[in-house]
Amino acid sequence: MAAFLNIIRTDFRNPLLYAAWAALSVLIAIAGPFGSYLVMPLPSRLLFWAAAMAAGMMVGIVIRALLTGPLGLRNRQLVVLSLATLCAAIMTLPLHTLLHRLVPLRLADEVSHGDVALFIFAISLVISAFRQGIAQGPGAVRALQPEADQDPPDPERADLDLPRIVLRLEPALQGRLIAMTVRDHYVDVHTTEGKGSVLIRFADAIAEAEGEGGAQIHRSHWVAWWAVKGIERDAGKLWVRLCPELRLPVSKTHRDKLEGRDFEVQAAE
Repeated sequence: MAAFLNIIRTDFRNPLLYAAWAALSVLIAIAGPFGSYLVMPLPSRLLFWAAAMAAGMMVGIVIRALLTGPLGLRNRQLVVLSLATLCAAIMTLPLHTLLHRLVPLRLADEVSHGDVALFIFAISLVISAFRQGIAQGPGAVRALQPEADQDPPDPERADLDLPRIVLRLEPALQGRLIAMTVRDHYVDVHTTEGKGSVLIRFADAIAEAEGEGGAQIHRSHWVAWWAVKGIERDAGKLWVRLCPELRLPVSKTHRDKLEGRDFEVQAAE
């Protein structure tokens, strides 16, 4: 239940959700589907489709939270298709009824339930594609899984006890936390499922990593201890190696945090 409510709160705090709602409302109002272009002036169409979009997106948020929270779906394609199908099933009848009341009978009779369902299904896919593209951002890459000799993440823990910072990511990226890195005003969050970016202060991101043992090793980097594979020395500097392509520096003020930990230390190649 906590994960379900957290996903809903995170969605409603996301300004990109409102940007998508505004953009799609304007575009659909201008297009005027299902005869609304012929019987409503632009301001009325804008009000009608903005309200319809708001209702549909609220339904979609709740369905998405149910799918990725209590139901535990992690496959992104399955979540997107299930969400679009359920939104169409729930919203088709109300929208079809409204259209019959607002447009002339002749035009309304030409609009079938299938037409409305297909329209809602397509809009849901567009919103999901928009969310995924923004969440990953330009240059987002698939994170490497830990090597075979690394203990695998506990699947029960990954599904049920994720830190809050991980729950801010898209469901497909929600895995065990590996590291966090500051990038401009964003924090790049690396998990066993990928890398996502969150608009948040680094101090707040570290606070939201509570529950996963780790520490800040640099003013711009935080690592989870379970993911550290070794320490490298390079010209007097220390680096933490988490996987072959993830190597983060350790600042002098944070070196004491590595003392007493059983990490392999080697010279950089």
